Amino acid sequence: MLSISAPAKVNLYLHVGPVRPDGRHPLDSLVVFADARAADRLRYEATDHPLSLNVSGALAEHPFMTADENNLVLRAVRALEAKTGQPILGQITLEKKVPIAAGIGGGSSDAAATLHLLNKALDLDFTEADLCEIAVPLGGDVPACVAGRPVLMRGDGDRLEPVSPVPPDFPALIVTPNQPCPTGPVFRAFDALNSGAAFKETSPPAVPSAAGYAETLVKSFRNDLTEAAIGQVPEVADLLADLNSVAGALLARVSGSGASCFALFSEESDALTACDHIRLKYPDYWVRATRLGAAGFDLQPGSE
Repeated sequence: MLSISAPAKVNLYLHVGPVRPDGRHPLDSLVVFADARAADRLRYEATDHPLSLNVSGALAEHPFMTADENNLVLRAVRALEAKTGQPILGQITLEKKVPIAAGIGGGSSDAAATLHLLNKALDLDFTEADLCEIAVPLGGDVPACVAGRPVLMRGDGDRLEPVSPVPPDFPALIVTPNQPCPTGPVFRAFDALNSGAAFKETSPPAVPSAAGYAETLVKSFRNDLTEAAIGQVPEVADLLADLNSVAGALLARVSGSGASCFALFSEESDALTACDHIRLKYPDYWVRATRLGAAGFDLQPGSE
């Protein structure tokens, strides 16, 4: 029996280019990952039966959550089966804690963690590059989630590049409104609002201090999907305003295609205080204080 974490993903910035004839968009994004306070957990147990998926946890009843072949965990399993030519036996239990359809990789990170979990449990010996290749058809965020550390996500999300210098680890707050925000409608709204003609790949900030790094993000980087996400979930506008106004916040921004938003801080105490404040104001929202950086996957024997 093995278990692994599946940390939430956050886009510190996300630049989006014009839609291509195939419906895809070129991307330029700096991706980081949360710690265990904002992560799912998956457990694999070997059996003699075809692989099954059991979903438990606080968000097991999320409206978009299923345990069928649409779940990215099972899609990752099928991708591994296609690659190896062998059926995979056993049971995966997904303890669901991170929202899906929320811009923080709630499903993509589960898929990436599944690839790592089964690669280890079944002694498949795939390299990280192999797993990223397997991950490409699963979705634009999945290869970056396979990395599980700060990376530049470019192309269709399939071209990963190392970040230099690596961004500081930030105390942070992640907040998700209680409305799903599927990626497709947000990108279609983006296409209607903005051609993306000014798109170009950029070098990430090269500032050592957390405050200086966040200031550079505010001045020179953005999330191009913000307006489109607000169009789908208007509550995002008020949430961003509130996150920007809490004491100690260095930056507040939408992650991915939304509707999740995040705030960065220099001090852990400020992130925790902000967490209490936002929970009181938005009792129905998913609110987590965390630290953003290189969380990794925390692969462990047993169930914990």
